[in-house]
Amino acid sequence: MSRVCVNVACGNTYVDDWLNYDYAPVSASVIKANLLETLPLESEVADVVYSSHFFEHIPRLAVDRFLNECFRVMKSDGKIRLVMPDLDELCREYLTRREVGEHEKANFVVLEILDQCVRSTPGGSLAGYYQEIASTNQTDMAGYIFERTGEPLTDFLPKQQIPLSRKILTTLAQPSKLIGRLERIYCQLLTSLLPNAFLQQNVSFTQIGERHAWIYDFYSLSKLLEAAGFVAIKKMDFDQSNIEGFPLFPLDLTDKGRPRKGLESMYIEATKP
Repeated sequence: MSRVCVNVACGNTYVDDWLNYDYAPVSASVIKANLLETLPLESEVADVVYSSHFFEHIPRLAVDRFLNECFRVMKSDGKIRLVMPDLDELCREYLTRREVGEHEKANFVVLEILDQCVRSTPGGSLAGYYQEIASTNQTDMAGYIFERTGEPLTDFLPKQQIPLSRKILTTLAQPSKLIGRLERIYCQLLTSLLPNAFLQQNVSFTQIGERHAWIYDFYSLSKLLEAAGFVAIKKMDFDQSNIEGFPLFPLDLTDKGRPRKGLESMYIEATKP
């Protein structure tokens, strides 16, 4: 009997013979689901549950529910693997760079830690910083950012302007995008009625799944996993897994053997007893 492997909030990185879930599917291989609610699976059916860079987006009050849902859908002796920013690594990197006088790199680590927690517009300060580094050809910083995050800055270079008529036709041809755009316009109209001071401090127009709700280290995440009932909680390397047959590529490795989400990430595995 084949194993049931689940990829929660897969984005554009998925495995064809897995159950891949995301709120905004990018492929017919991905199933649309609201992953902050009940996971769309029966109890005790999954051999593996995997999620990369989603956990830090879950509101703190919903974290226990999410882990309990993962526990519910897993078989006994099933494995979970979670990937997310590592607060311990980020803090150590910041202090190291500051102490040796590499202040621009230290300042970038501050952006790594804070920008997605506080931004109120799509892309936040990081997007503007990436564009500046890429457009001015600062190769040292571009290489450092790629090493830290796995993001090539060429993706952030200014793109050729698309004619408005083509944008409209493209949007009309994709109903989900049209609905999303109309929803954003409606929300912006409503919030424009709020006092400006309240708007600036409390309202965000970032995309769904863009902001971080918290940042974890191994200790804090381990306590949450223990509370949900998981055992044998271990921190792994990006190219290491105790899950038999786990597809490190494409989930956590690039085709060049690099960490797909950069050095800022931690990789945690645990077992349902």
